[in-house]
Amino acid sequence: MKTLIISILLVVFASHISVQAQDQKKQLYLRKVEKFTTMRNAGIGLTIGGSVLTILGFSTMSNAVAEDPNLYTDESNSKFFSGYLVTALGVTATGGGITLWAIGGSKRRSYLNKLNSLSLNLNPGRNQMLSLSYSF
Repeated sequence: MKTLIISILLVVFASHISVQAQDQKKQLYLRKVEKFTTMRNAGIGLTIGGSVLTILGFSTMSNAVAEDPNLYTDESNSKFFSGYLVTALGVTATGGGITLWAIGGSKRRSYLNKLNSLSLNLNPGRNQMLSLSYSF
């Protein structure tokens, strides 16, 4: 009888620790999902903003060349140079944005799958007392 009581207490204690560990993992996964969602959204913003800057800079360079094909005047030279800088900034932002978008989206999806695959249920159905499922 003592062994039965000790066994039951051990199972109850182990399930309590297991539930706490699962909650900690869920909290970790939720923080990771939030972090990588922010990263993905920043990547989307950088990609769109960089594309706009690239188009704006390229059109500025084109207008400077159209005004003075040889770029002899200081004004057209400075327009061309500013267009070049805006284009370089836009291309850099687009490249960084695409990278952040891809990594953030991939990691977010990965942690969402991990979050949804881990579950420990107490009394999940009529005939079951404890159910543990882990999908991978």
